[in-house]
Amino acid sequence: MSNYNPKSLKAEEFISHEEILATLEYAEQNKNNVELIDSLLEKARPRKTAQGWHCEGLTHREASVLLACEDPEVIQKIYDIAEEIK
Repeated sequence: MSNYNPKSLKAEEFISHEEILATLEYAEQNKNNVELIDSLLEKARPRKTAQGWHCEGLTHREASVLLACEDPEVIQKIYDIAEEIK
């Protein structure tokens, strides 16, 4: 099997069973980490720059933490940021 490479265009290189399991474990361990979640929400928020609006984006691991979070307030913040992006 090839090495995990998230930037590859070849599925066998960017889809890794081990990486998926590690990501799910990371999300489970951090789904209540308020400090991390707040930083991820801030990172996801669009920002106005001289060139227009810019979204930094999240990695798959970062997104997995937000998706695993069950706090209604955090979920609402995710919806609010999604609306800003839209």
